[in-house]
Amino acid sequence: MSETGYIDRALIRLRRQYGKDEVVAALGKQVSDRDIENGKLNSELGELKYKFNESQKQTNRDAKVEFRKSELCGIKNKKIKAQAEEIKKLRQLRDKLMIQINQKNG
Repeated sequence: MSETGYIDRALIRLRRQYGKDEVVAALGKQVSDRDIENGKLNSELGELKYKFNESQKQTNRDAKVEFRKSELCGIKNKKIKAQAEEIKKLRQLRDKLMIQINQKNG
């Protein structure tokens, strides 16, 4: 019989009509809990956006550095090619002058 009494009490609690103030208070608590959760999520979202932006900035900085390096390499390569051409011409001129000197002396 005590088991039936327990079930009856449980059913009475389940069927209990809540007062308007109790419902409003419960809903207010739920709203408050949701506001807190939204605040946490907004904070986390803000932090993730900040980290993403910082990561993007660093990526952009790295890309600019790499681009500058490649530009400088291109400029250096052009200078090296120009200097190689100039050396080639100077060697040819030197050889011609050596031939002329040998012809005069010899």
